[in-house]
Amino acid sequence: MTQLCKPRRSGSLQNFKLTITYRGSDFYGWQRQDPHPTVQLALETALQKIYGKAYPVAGSGRTDRGVHALGQVASCQVPPTHPPETLLRALNFHLPPGVRVLSVQKVAAKFHARFSAKGKTYLYRIVNEPFLHPMEIDRAWHVPRPLNLQAVRQAARLFVGKHDFASFTSNPGYERGSTIRRLRSIRLTRKPGSVLEFAFDGDGFLYRMVRNLVGALVKVGHNRLTAAELKKILAARSRATAPPTAPAAGLYLLKVRY
Repeated sequence: MTQLCKPRRSGSLQNFKLTITYRGSDFYGWQRQDPHPTVQLALETALQKIYGKAYPVAGSGRTDRGVHALGQVASCQVPPTHPPETLLRALNFHLPPGVRVLSVQKVAAKFHARFSAKGKTYLYRIVNEPFLHPMEIDRAWHVPRPLNLQAVRQAARLFVGKHDFASFTSNPGYERGSTIRRLRSIRLTRKPGSVLEFAFDGDGFLYRMVRNLVGALVKVGHNRLTAAELKKILAARSRATAPPTAPAAGLYLLKVRY
């Protein structure tokens, strides 16, 4: 490990923005659930080893057990004793293999990973072929039956814009305000190897919202649900009317907008 720079004397704390990637199958989600391994716990443990004192880490939002991240964002206030490039190396030295910090940036004291966020993009991956390649285990949802992609794309347009997504959110176990959210776009791309990628870009997301939307769109793709029926489900504002949730393994937090 590279030696840490000689500490500078300062009584104040520096706010840092961390961009993080992790393999969700290694963790019980983002938020601390001691003694279970979580991404937040891994980062806070690494900071404690670096500074010899506990410092909290705030994430842009929670991810469930099994959900991956390519661009999760966190913020933390720590002593300004080390430059960003040194802190980056030190964090990755102390972190478990399933999580890495991609970048460390100094930010203003008012920056908060969650409350400063303007929107997010989630990626959902589906392997749509008869068998699942071993390298895709825990990285995608295996849907062996062919999907009607034209029907899926047409149905996805129903969700773009500002809607009440009460039918497509699960009970988070805590109080929440409105279930109205705005989706800026939903893009479906077919990649080599029969991999389908949904990209959901929105100003905000409800608990399990993306996975619930994907579960419904796959039903449409199998011609077991029509766009008209999907529209009625959206209007019903009841989770009981909607299809089952898609698995966590296919979901990735792609990026957070500020």
